[in-house]
Amino acid sequence: MRFIPIIAGTILLAACATSYQPNNRWTGGGFSEIPIAADAYKVTVKGNGYTSSERTNEMALLRSAELTRDNGFNYFIVVDSEEYQSTSQFVTPGSSTSTTTGSASAYSFGNRAYATGVANTNTTYTPPQIYTTFKPNVAMVVKFVPDEFAKQASALSVAQVFGLYAEKYGLTVNANEAH
Repeated sequence: MRFIPIIAGTILLAACATSYQPNNRWTGGGFSEIPIAADAYKVTVKGNGYTSSERTNEMALLRSAELTRDNGFNYFIVVDSEEYQSTSQFVTPGSSTSTTTGSASAYSFGNRAYATGVANTNTTYTPPQIYTTFKPNVAMVVKFVPDEFAKQASALSVAQVFGLYAEKYGLTVNANEAH
């Protein structure tokens, strides 16, 4: 029964990872691309704090395969690839909580009154906490390769990449594109 919370936690964390989507500041990550030549693109994938570097690389390859297909090619090569991290920090404020307990007694003797008391105060201090989040990113330069040079260039096949990652990342492709 101890495995159920572990599995549930893993599923929840995976659900928080960056989705295969265009990057914008509201979604916490995704892909973007810039054409750098008629047959080449720079593809960038930014992950959030729940995304693995493996996932950003797979999404970059998947986006590269889409761009290759959309430009009329079946093969591409990764000319350059760079993995890097961005970090962000969140600082919680420090706080303190004090609790005072005590007792007192009073009595009178003639026309005089006496009072005694005891009080204890306990203070708990929580210092500020710094939480650091590491966000994996990858930038790839990909070049489209004509079919006749694919083998010689050791090019990646659009169909192979779709077969590996399209379903995993929720991309719908034609059956003949993913085999």
